[in-house]
Amino acid sequence: MRKRKIKTKHGVIQTPAFLPDATYGSIKSISFDDAKNVGIKELVTTTLHIENKLGSEYIKKFGGIHKFFGWNRPILTDSGGFQVFSLIHAARKKAGKRAELNNKITDAGCSFINPDNGQTKFLSPEISQIIQFNLGADIVTALDEPTQRDAPLSVLKKGIRRNTQWAKRSKKKFLELHDLSENDFDDPKIKRPLIGAVIQGGNNFKLREESAKQLIDIGFDMYNFGGVPLHNRLSWKNDANKGFFNELLTSVAELIPEDKIRYAMGVGTPDDIIFCVQNGWDIFDTVLPTRNARHGYLYVDMGKGENHKIKDKHTISYDVIHIKAKKYEFDERAISENCDCEACGENGVTRAYLRHLIRIKEPAGFRLATIHNLHFYSKLMLQLRK
Repeated sequence: MRKRKIKTKHGVIQTPAFLPDATYGSIKSISFDDAKNVGIKELVTTTLHIENKLGSEYIKKFGGIHKFFGWNRPILTDSGGFQVFSLIHAARKKAGKRAELNNKITDAGCSFINPDNGQTKFLSPEISQIIQFNLGADIVTALDEPTQRDAPLSVLKKGIRRNTQWAKRSKKKFLELHDLSENDFDDPKIKRPLIGAVIQGGNNFKLREESAKQLIDIGFDMYNFGGVPLHNRLSWKNDANKGFFNELLTSVAELIPEDKIRYAMGVGTPDDIIFCVQNGWDIFDTVLPTRNARHGYLYVDMGKGENHKIKDKHTISYDVIHIKAKKYEFDERAISENCDCEACGENGVTRAYLRHLIRIKEPAGFRLATIHNLHFYSKLMLQLRK
C-alpha cells in the first residue's frame, strides 16, 4: 500500500484519498460544512457542467472556484470528456442519424448539443484546459476520449490514437496558460497546478499498456484509469467478483511510475477501494455513497446489515441496510451503533424515522443519509491511511 502527500495550493492531499463528486458545484443534499464535518478534505467537480451552467469566465471573474464554492481545500476537475461522451451517445441512441450532424467526436474535438439550451457547443483539448484554468483547480485533467469497454478492436485502437493526440495538445495548452516550459514543468521548486492524463483501452490489456506508455512519454503528474473497470460478462470466469475487473486495475497500476499519482476514476464500493489501495492506487471518486444515500442504501459494518445473509452478495468489508424496507418501520436503533456522525450520534435519528423521511423524499432525510454514507467512506480512508 502506498502513502503519499500530494502538495497543492489549497492544502495537502494525504493518500489514499476519496473525493466525493460535487457535480454541479455541490455535493447533493449536503453543504460543504457538512462535508468537512464528516472528514471530507478534497473534492472533484465536473468541468463541463460548471461551464454549461455558469461559464468559467464568470467563475474566473468571481475570483476562482474555491472562492465561489467557499471551499479552501483541494479541488480536482475532470476534463469533460466523459460527460460529452455520454451526451453524444445518448443523443445518437435517441435520435439516430439525425443526431450525427451536431453530436460527433473528431480529431479536432467534440461537438454536442447542450441539453440545457439546445445550442451546439464544441469542446477541444485546448478549450478544456482554458475552462479548467479559469476555474483555478488544483489538479486538472487532459481531455480524453472514453471508449466502451467491450468496443471492437478497431474502435479501441482509434480511440487510443486520438486520446494520445489530445493529451499532447492538452499539455501544450496547459504549459502555455501557466507560462511554463517543459523544464519548468519538471522543476519541483515551481508552484503550479498538477495535471493528469487518462489511460484508455477498454478491457484490452495490450491497448491499456500502449495508452499508458504513450502518455508517460508525454509526461504528466498523474495517470488516471479511464472507464469504469467492469469485465466482459460473456467471457469472464464465473468465480470472479461480479462485474469488477480486478486484474485490469492491477495491471494498469503496475504500468504507472512509482513517483506518479495513480487515480482510479469512478471507483467505487468500499471493497473495490480497498482492493485498489492494496494494489497501488492513490485517489478515488464515485457518486455511490451520495446516490445510494438518496435511495436509502446505507453502509454499515460487516455483519450489521443485510448483505451478509445473502449468498450471491460479495461484500467483504462492509454491509448495507435498505432503510425503506418495512422491517425498519418500528426500529428504534440508530443506523449504526459504531458511527458518531450526525445521523447516528447522541442526537441522531432512529431507523424508523429516517425510513419515513427517505420514503417521502424529504430533503432532511437525504441529508442525514448522505452524511452517514460519506462519514462511512471517510472513516474507511482514515483506517486505510493508518
